[in-house]
Amino acid sequence: MLCVILLTGCWDSKEVQSINFITAIGIDYKDNQYTAYAQLIDFSSIAKQEGPTSREGSQIWIGRGTGSTLSMAINNLYETSQQQTLWTHVKAIVLSKNALEGRLEDIFNTLLHSGQLRYTPWIYATEQDMSTLLSPSAILNQSAQTTELFEPMRLYRQHSGYEPIRLHQLLDSLREPASVVLLPSVSTNNQTWHNGKETPPLIRMDGFYVVSNGKSQGKVTGAEADGTRYVNYDHVYQYPLYVYGKHGSKPDLTLTLHKPKTRIKAKKTANGITFDLFTSVKGTIAEEHDSYDSPRIKEQEARKQMEAQIRNTFDRTKARGIDSFGLVEHLYRHHPDWWKEEASKQADPITRFQLGKVEVNVKILNASTYKYND
Repeated sequence: MLCVILLTGCWDSKEVQSINFITAIGIDYKDNQYTAYAQLIDFSSIAKQEGPTSREGSQIWIGRGTGSTLSMAINNLYETSQQQTLWTHVKAIVLSKNALEGRLEDIFNTLLHSGQLRYTPWIYATEQDMSTLLSPSAILNQSAQTTELFEPMRLYRQHSGYEPIRLHQLLDSLREPASVVLLPSVSTNNQTWHNGKETPPLIRMDGFYVVSNGKSQGKVTGAEADGTRYVNYDHVYQYPLYVYGKHGSKPDLTLTLHKPKTRIKAKKTANGITFDLFTSVKGTIAEEHDSYDSPRIKEQEARKQMEAQIRNTFDRTKARGIDSFGLVEHLYRHHPDWWKEEASKQADPITRFQLGKVEVNVKILNASTYKYND
């Protein structure tokens, strides 16, 4: 009996159903007020269940708190949360477009002071209503935790459209005076999948914001982002390249590109800085409509297409004052003297940047099971 008395126990422990575990948070800033959104997911929707399940069993609750500071907005959430609320399970953070306008330092100083939030959640930006974005559907009644918001890399490895990043990658850029980070943008604009009766809101990435010095330079999307994918992404697993030629509106060739790498060389001129880009990429043929051309001709056409995309991206983003290629950061890291002369003294240094040579080397490895030989 004495031994039993001396045993320790978890007298004040709580069951998981007695705690609110936040799985995603959203932050907006408007009219000098912060709005904090918190997503709670019903535990019954997280575990895999036997037999068919209904959408009614997969409940998502969204909390909304406001305040003149972010801390006040979060405390406003607690007032009606009914139970203890923990932030240790946050897997995604979504920032509004307004929050990117010089509010990042303030936001993360508040979030990280609690010690509960890790540095590993996926982080996104959005122009959409936050409550709608944090209440997405899932295909085939799967758990809400399997959506792209929480597991973006599974889809990105299959289709490398817009590269996901984690919180620590954004924080690293805030501490460097010239770092550029590509913050993916998300929405629930679904026009692709339906279940016969309705088209549910599904998470999709629709572009990226170029963030530097703690502020957004602007959003890049669609064809405007193609060149950035080859120049400034960390990893591109596979992405389609549609090569147009003889057939006009229909591509002659569809390549699946793998792991493009770009080397940047800067030259100082009287008018500013000229950058030469040297890109190499491997590809496989996914579809072709003119099989009579040799592999070398196909590679040549692909090179022209990629060079055009890189130049188009540079021209269009430069016109908007966006440095999606990270050229200012390249100067900061490789030519600090030029950076001090040019970038640090100019309000918009990219206006003095020019694109020189763009050399692209495409190597077609194979088409399906057939390998081309040199």
